[in-house]
Amino acid sequence: MNTMRFAFPFALLLLCAPAMAQDNAAAIAEGKRLASINCTKCHNIEAQGESPLTDAPPFREIARNFDEMELVDGFMDGLAVRHPLMPDWEVTEPQAQELAAFVMSLRVVGEKGDSPILLGHDLLRENCARCHAIDAGSASPEPKAPPFPDIVKKYDPSALEEALAEGIVTAHEKMPEFTFETEQISAIIAYLETLK
Repeated sequence: MNTMRFAFPFALLLLCAPAMAQDNAAAIAEGKRLASINCTKCHNIEAQGESPLTDAPPFREIARNFDEMELVDGFMDGLAVRHPLMPDWEVTEPQAQELAAFVMSLRVVGEKGDSPILLGHDLLRENCARCHAIDAGSASPEPKAPPFPDIVKKYDPSALEEALAEGIVTAHEKMPEFTFETEQISAIIAYLETLK
């Protein structure tokens, strides 16, 4: 009976985990959208590169220096107090949480030094960006190659796991066959979830 008491909450957690991961991916995607609209004039919000304004730290550095609750509080309090050039813009609590989730997704983790989402983005940039648009709002360099945001509208990213492991094969003769390792597949799926 004691085993049953512990097994049920664990089973419930396993059932809820995919929904929580999907909610987090949606929050990160919305946070990135908000950041791209409001922050990119001064800050770099990507995994690499410098900010357009020298005094504005890249978001990946902010992720190293603050925890998520500090960021939520900062967004809610207004950020104009942090730097004289910082505009004072109001966000709702859900928006503050989404922005914080996005910033924290840039936090360096793992032995390769990349968050899964950033690693997934890098893998797609290296292997797919010659033909496909891999970012929201971009056009594919190869007109017949569907943009990845369109692909995730048709296919749930987690449904692509097997194809990524075994090799994606299409009738298109220019499409090379790719196979990825388990960690790489998880990272690609984590990134694709942000495009939904």
